Amino acid sequence: MTPENIHVTRLQEYGWAVKQRSGTSSRCFGTFRKRVYAEAYGRALAHRDRVELIVHCDDGEEAHYQAAALTYPSLLS
Repeated sequence: MTPENIHVTRLQEYGWAVKQRSGTSSRCFGTFRKRVYAEAYGRALAHRDRVELIVHCDDGEEAHYQAAALTYPSLLS
Protein backbone atom coordinates (compact mmCIF):
# COMPACT_ATOMS: atom_id res chain seq x y z
CA MET A 1 0.00 0.00 0.00
CA THR A 2 1.44 3.35 -1.00
CA PRO A 3 1.45 6.21 1.49
CA GLU A 4 -1.04 9.06 1.04
CA ASN A 5 -0.19 12.74 0.76
CA ILE A 6 0.70 14.81 3.81
CA HIS A 7 -1.72 17.63 4.76
CA VAL A 8 -1.11 20.70 6.91
CA THR A 9 -4.45 21.98 8.23
CA ARG A 10 -5.62 24.74 10.56
CA LEU A 11 -7.05 23.73 13.92
CA GLN A 12 -9.62 26.03 15.50
CA GLU A 13 -8.58 25.39 19.07
CA TYR A 14 -4.79 25.13 18.88
CA GLY A 15 -2.86 25.99 15.74
CA TRP A 16 -1.82 23.72 12.89
CA ALA A 17 -1.87 19.93 12.43
CA VAL A 18 0.16 17.64 10.19
CA LYS A 19 -1.96 14.71 8.98
CA GLN A 20 -1.86 11.84 6.54
CA ARG A 21 -5.18 10.55 5.27
CA SER A 22 -5.59 6.90 4.36
CA GLY A 23 -8.98 5.94 2.99
CA THR A 24 -11.58 6.86 5.60
CA SER A 25 -9.12 7.31 8.46
CA SER A 26 -6.37 9.84 9.10
CA ARG A 27 -3.24 9.90 11.21
CA CYS A 28 -2.14 13.04 13.01
CA PHE A 29 1.64 13.34 13.26
CA GLY A 30 1.57 16.41 15.48
CA THR A 31 0.15 19.81 16.28
CA PHE A 32 2.08 23.06 16.15
CA ARG A 33 1.36 26.62 17.30
CA LYS A 34 2.87 28.17 14.17
CA ARG A 35 2.23 27.27 10.54
CA VAL A 36 5.92 27.50 9.64
CA TYR A 37 6.78 24.69 12.07
CA ALA A 38 3.94 22.50 10.82
CA GLU A 39 5.04 23.06 7.22
CA ALA A 40 8.66 22.21 8.02
CA TYR A 41 7.65 18.96 9.71
CA GLY A 42 5.18 18.12 6.93
CA ARG A 43 7.86 18.84 4.33
CA ALA A 44 10.24 16.41 6.03
CA LEU A 45 7.58 13.69 6.18
CA ALA A 46 6.56 14.21 2.56
CA HIS A 47 10.19 14.12 1.46
CA ARG A 48 10.78 10.91 3.41
CA ASP A 49 7.68 9.17 2.02
CA ARG A 50 8.04 10.72 -1.45
CA VAL A 51 4.49 12.05 -1.47
CA GLU A 52 2.93 15.45 -2.10
CA LEU A 53 2.63 18.07 0.66
CA ILE A 54 -0.69 19.94 0.67
CA VAL A 55 -1.00 23.05 2.85
CA HIS A 56 -4.58 24.18 3.52
CA CYS A 57 -4.37 27.96 4.04
CA ASP A 58 -6.66 30.15 6.18
CA ASP A 59 -8.32 31.71 3.13
CA GLY A 60 -9.42 28.34 1.72
CA GLU A 61 -6.63 28.07 -0.83
CA GLU A 62 -4.41 25.00 -1.11
CA ALA A 63 -0.69 25.03 -1.80
CA HIS A 64 0.65 21.83 -3.39
CA TYR A 65 4.32 20.84 -3.24
CA GLN A 66 5.54 17.89 -5.28
CA ALA A 67 7.82 15.36 -3.60
CA ALA A 68 10.64 16.00 -6.09
CA ALA A 69 10.71 19.70 -5.16
CA LEU A 70 10.90 19.09 -1.41
CA THR A 71 14.25 19.22 0.29
CA TYR A 72 14.93 18.97 3.97
CA PRO A 73 18.37 18.59 5.54
CA SER A 74 17.33 16.67 8.65
CA LEU A 75 16.63 12.98 8.84
CA LEU A 76 13.50 11.53 10.43
CA SER A 77 13.60 8.16 12.07
